[in-house]
Amino acid sequence: MKPPIKHIWFDFSQTLAFIKKEPHDRLCYETYSQIIGKPVSEELIAEYKDLYKKYSSNSAVFRSLGQTSNFWSEKLNSLESGDLYKITDENVPEVLQKVRELVPMSLFSNMHLEKVLPALNINLDWFTHIISAGMVKEPKPVLDGFYKMIELSKVSAKEILYIGDDIEKDVRPAKKVGIQTGLVWKKSYEADYSFEKFEDILTIF
Repeated sequence: MKPPIKHIWFDFSQTLAFIKKEPHDRLCYETYSQIIGKPVSEELIAEYKDLYKKYSSNSAVFRSLGQTSNFWSEKLNSLESGDLYKITDENVPEVLQKVRELVPMSLFSNMHLEKVLPALNINLDWFTHIISAGMVKEPKPVLDGFYKMIELSKVSAKEILYIGDDIEKDVRPAKKVGIQTGLVWKKSYEADYSFEKFEDILTIF
């Protein structure tokens, strides 16, 4: 029997909102191009993709190149939210409102979300805590932020549920620190819970 859930944390990108691929990828490659001093080319794009495979997140890639932990978040914030993000499921705001009535709910992202969330009809005030870029030294999938989640929640790790979309940067690091895990949009034996629809999250209560 799983321990009771006393605090839920959500990932943001691809969990609450999809990032529109074309403008996002263009910004990635142009930013990488500027840092290393080479023009954007097929070779450079392949090089960046190899780095992403190694580090599992864009924030971690740019951190490995000597940038600050909130560097990529600030780059993303230079674009208009409506140009870059689309809510993953029309039920997300309604489900989040129901979750927050049942347990404290927080958000963990490698990005700054102050402008982004309101554009998606998600209220910042719904979240007890928001861990964003710059609040921890190293971005996901490094464990710094996951330990910070435990500290802020003020409950044991096993009483926290962290819900994300990615095995490598969400599920595995959360499990390493003892947090229960939920995976959205697909099933995996590695996660404690799998939710193929966002509203399925409500079935755990």
